[in-house]
Amino acid sequence: MNLANVSQAHANAARQRHCAQDPTPSPQRRAHLRQVYPTKDGPVEDGPSLDIDIIAIHGLDTNSEKTWTWRGNGRKVNWLVHPDMLPSKVKRVRIFTYDWPADLMQPSDLVQKTQDEFATLLFEEILRTTRDHATSGGRPILFIASCLGGIILMKALVGAGPTYQSVRRATRGIVFLATPFRGTSFQDVAALAEPGLNAWAWIRGREVIKLLTIVKEPTFDLVQLVQDFTSLCQDKDYPCQVSTFYEKGKTSLPSKVFPCLPAWLRQEKLLVDASSAALDIVPHPLPLSRPHILMNKFAHSECTAECKNGCTESKDFGLVSGKIVEMLQKIREGSPLEQADAWIRTEHYTADKLKIERLSGKPLPMDKCYINFAIIEQPGEIWVRSEKRSKGDSATQSSPFSRSARLKVGTPDKEVRVELPALFDPRKRGDVETKPRRILIRGRAGVGKTTLCKKIVSEFTNGTWSQWSELFDRVLWVPLRHLKLNERRQVAGYTFFHLFSHEYFSLPNDRPDLARALSDTLKTESSRTLFVLDGLDEVSQDLSSQDDMFRFVKELLNQPNVIITSRPTGELPADLHAIDIELETIGFYPNQVNEYLKRTFSAQANEVRSFLQSRLLIQDLMRIPILLDALCFTWNEDLVSKMKFDTMTAVYRVIEDSLWKKDILRLGKTHDGKPITDSMIQKCNPSEIECLVKDEIYILESFAFIGLHRDIIDFESTLIPTHFRPPTMTLLDKTLSCLSFLRTSDLSLEHRSRSYHFLHLTFQEYFAARYFVRQWKARQPLNCLQFSGECNKIEPVTLLQEQKYDPRYDIFWRFVAGLLDADGEALGFFQAIEKEPRDLLGPTHQRLVMHCLSEVSTKMPLRKDLEEKLLLWLYFECGYMKLSRLAREVEFPEPTLDTALREGSDDVKITILQSLERRSIPSSIIKLAASWLGDDISKRLKRSVCSMLQSSHEYLKNDVLQAIVAQLENEDEDVRRAAVKALSSQPSMSEEILQAIVARLGDEDEYVRRAAAEALSRQPSMSEEILQAIVARLGDEDKYVRWAAVKALSRQPSMSEEILQAIVARLGDEDEGARQAAAEALSSQPSMSEEILQAVALLLESEKASELVEAILRKHKEFYSTLLNGPFAKSLYQILLRRSFKEHWSWYVEDGMSCVNMPDGVRKALIDNQQAFKDMINEARPADIPPINNKVFNVDKY
Repeated sequence: MNLANVSQAHANAARQRHCAQDPTPSPQRRAHLRQVYPTKDGPVEDGPSLDIDIIAIHGLDTNSEKTWTWRGNGRKVNWLVHPDMLPSKVKRVRIFTYDWPADLMQPSDLVQKTQDEFATLLFEEILRTTRDHATSGGRPILFIASCLGGIILMKALVGAGPTYQSVRRATRGIVFLATPFRGTSFQDVAALAEPGLNAWAWIRGREVIKLLTIVKEPTFDLVQLVQDFTSLCQDKDYPCQVSTFYEKGKTSLPSKVFPCLPAWLRQEKLLVDASSAALDIVPHPLPLSRPHILMNKFAHSECTAECKNGCTESKDFGLVSGKIVEMLQKIREGSPLEQADAWIRTEHYTADKLKIERLSGKPLPMDKCYINFAIIEQPGEIWVRSEKRSKGDSATQSSPFSRSARLKVGTPDKEVRVELPALFDPRKRGDVETKPRRILIRGRAGVGKTTLCKKIVSEFTNGTWSQWSELFDRVLWVPLRHLKLNERRQVAGYTFFHLFSHEYFSLPNDRPDLARALSDTLKTESSRTLFVLDGLDEVSQDLSSQDDMFRFVKELLNQPNVIITSRPTGELPADLHAIDIELETIGFYPNQVNEYLKRTFSAQANEVRSFLQSRLLIQDLMRIPILLDALCFTWNEDLVSKMKFDTMTAVYRVIEDSLWKKDILRLGKTHDGKPITDSMIQKCNPSEIECLVKDEIYILESFAFIGLHRDIIDFESTLIPTHFRPPTMTLLDKTLSCLSFLRTSDLSLEHRSRSYHFLHLTFQEYFAARYFVRQWKARQPLNCLQFSGECNKIEPVTLLQEQKYDPRYDIFWRFVAGLLDADGEALGFFQAIEKEPRDLLGPTHQRLVMHCLSEVSTKMPLRKDLEEKLLLWLYFECGYMKLSRLAREVEFPEPTLDTALREGSDDVKITILQSLERRSIPSSIIKLAASWLGDDISKRLKRSVCSMLQSSHEYLKNDVLQAIVAQLENEDEDVRRAAVKALSSQPSMSEEILQAIVARLGDEDEYVRRAAAEALSRQPSMSEEILQAIVARLGDEDKYVRWAAVKALSRQPSMSEEILQAIVARLGDEDEGARQAAAEALSSQPSMSEEILQAVALLLESEKASELVEAILRKHKEFYSTLLNGPFAKSLYQILLRRSFKEHWSWYVEDGMSCVNMPDGVRKALIDNQQAFKDMINEARPADIPPINNKVFNVDKY
């Protein structure tokens, strides 16, 4: 506003009082943000160099065009847009104007917007228009506010809740042009103009806008608003520069009403003087030599000869534009905290530091880094749960002794899976909803903890996860191992200032001011800093409670927002604040393995996938990210065809050979004094390769075995005593950094400060096994390094006797068996296993034998006897436990399993089949079990066969499918149901099989009908005949069948009008589940005909389905808008009234439009008849609802 406009409006009103009342008032303007510079057709295009937004807000009873444009001498100059004005002074900015409904006359039949609502409109429009940048690290905003537009802006900033905090934090500068903070001479305007304005408004059926009351007197609300705004601008983390301007030119209020008044009656005075424009943070506002109406307009930037004597245009423009330029410069420099954040983002988190490199040396795109989590309820429990097991049915639990359980690569239940972007989403524990902010993530080496840290930092910096940006301003990745460095532990009273100085701001320039600013921000209660504390296990055992650094580590771990990563051995200090949620990193899911193969290979992807599917014993290994990467790096068709590539040991031997070929070049190996080339290496056989790197192999074996024996997974080079090192190896650290089998803790550290760990724990166990086998074959003792530094010697067979039942050695013994078998010396090892001491219980010994047998060939002489013992134990377990954990392990010998299923009793067979449901099942066993379906066997056994086939997760062959189809006619309903479910597990089915299942839709047993409908619901597309058969089930007497039928139809890519009408009818079903299924089916349709939508709308009056119906119609925006001013508006009002108590919904009238503001946006419809609409709303409102019109009481008296 220009306050002078109010008097002018009074004068216009006086001249028009003879006019008749206008029955159709002009509609109000809506809030709108428009970019005016640079424009698409202008010389400068929007691009990454544009780093700040300028937003200009007009005042009362005007608009942007009038406010910012100077008019005179036949010229119009908008100083925000004209190339010689502001755009010539500022660089790398976007300029917007904000129009808001500032009409002086407001409709009297509508509730006027409050200051708060005007403020909300402002920020909502900014968010909508600049949503891509209203995030952490987005564009800062500089506002230019004219008169009362400044009050609206202050209100918006002070009242910004969580939704608009991004805009609040982005606001870094404000230029106020004649904004009245402490009242104005408008008291005179009110005395002169308000009576006439109110009279004219009454004649026209309108009201004078109530915002005028803001500037009459310095009310308590305005005083409080100014105080709150002043405090807000002094926020240390997000300060806001402020500059205010007031006028020096006087305004004659009487002459605005009576232009012909003589000079002595004009009573000229200042409307917004220095005292009115002053703030505590701006005690001395700047004057402009111009009247109030020109405070937001400038004719030119440079005076010319044509200017009148005493022209102040260029001076005044220079003052305003100069202040804007000054603010922009300071915004770009940023506060110390902003400089600290910017430094960390750009200089510390460099692309090289965050790069994820595959073994081939090629980078892995960040969006292709899969990181999976599962909630830990109790250690190990996530691996023994079943998605849909019934209470007490432990037969379907996966084996806790399996290799996949030990390696943490199983597929946990959906309810315990957590996606990385949703890490901080609210989740329920029982009936209590929690908002996790303190998170502990455990995982073994090689499952992606370092990748996790890099991904978190990268995605947050890039603003990929908007929900994280709303919670946090920065992510600080702190490798906890750095706190063990001597130079840090020697600092007395270590603090966050020291941490930030060392971690981020020491090199290349020492910036203690930035470290101080960053540490100061942690002192605020609402700290928005997220710490990623990497490697708890690396410090938990090395810091004593008496250590000063231990004190700081506890303080660091106690921060309100933390993600703590650790290997399973890491222990949290006592008396620490509670962890909100504990997670475990797990391997790839099967679909992620397939996606990775597609990305790595093009034509060979299917071949590699088939290779893995045919080798059950190595499938789980390939769900470990680093091992899958190693296989892809190693893959060679000729090599695979030549080797027996079907055991874990065989896989690791091939990977070892491939990685040594790579490392020989990195190590600079020579032959006959000449460097070895890649072509030479590719021709070498494994024994020649081993000869070239025998010293490096010796070092890895020593590291690995010492670590296994002492339970160490992080190694420092000093761990290897001098007498363990090959005499030819002098620069150990340099050698270690060139080995692909090792990863260093931090490449930025000096060699002496680095620690190393194997790519994955299984590589450590593999090389430890190599050392054991070497000593076993040479009949030499093992060197066992003690914590004291002494080296004890122990015979290999003695270690076997002492540790053969220790689960920590399980993978190690498998590798030992495989390596010995490769050299034809496995027999002696198995003979030693069978000797004393023996497990007096039995199962643990049998598992050891079974695991080791899985790594050796079928020709090993003792194998047959060992498998016969396993068979006896299997029979015993089935009878004694009524389940079999032995059979559930993929390592259980396939021939023994086959024998048990052929020769065992029905009870044994059923128990084994149930146990197989939670593991990969060999194709030979599937074929055997399916063959029984045609035999005269018990119903129980047939049900068990079908259930096992359902869980096989295999593409069943046609003969197996036909055997299952035959059971659809079985006289036993349980067998029929089990057969339907077995068929439903197939990704696709032939038309013949589909028709057989369709026939079951008419089965006399409701459970069979339900299973048939559920089976059909998994099919991506079906013929019209089948669809009609399913439609017929929509009226089934069983509610679950109706429910399943709706779900089956909803999965179809398109449905006919007839089918849609049938589903619409289910919205009135007596069963809530069926109604919900129908709603989901209709909601999934991208578009529906007008006839269908009208049929759905008719159910808005249904007491049972009204809210579901509203949710369906909401997805069809155009049709929904018609509901806001039609026959359904009454029902819709009552639905939304109930919903508004649970969610943020509002219904109001703006610009002659009926508007519903809902979580996904605003829906609008033009009101054809204002009175009819008003009557409808009054009729829809409950009789006892409190009045909402502010005319019920006099708000002005408050």
